Amino acid sequence: MVTRQMLFPLAFYRKAKFNGSRGKWNYRIERSEEEGKELFLLTVWEGPFCYDVSKEEKKISRYSFDEAGMAEILRELNALKG
Repeated sequence: MVTRQMLFPLAFYRKAKFNGSRGKWNYRIERSEEEGKELFLLTVWEGPFCYDVSKEEKKISRYSFDEAGMAEILRELNALKG
C-alpha cells in the first residue's frame, strides 16, 4: 500500500518528478501546466522497465495540483492490481 508519507511534499513536484512502483506496476508523478493551470500528471505502466525505455502502453491521468489531487493519486495507486 502506498501512503501519503511515502510521497514527497507538493513543493518537491515543482522541481522534480517522482518515479515509483507497486507490485508489477510502475508510476511517475510530475507537475504539468496546461492552459495556465497547475496539474499533477500520473503516468502508470506495467513493468519491469523504467519510464524511458518501457514499450508498454502508459496510462496518463490528470489531477489538481493540491492535496486533494494527491489523495486521488493515492487512491488510484492503491487500486492497482498485481
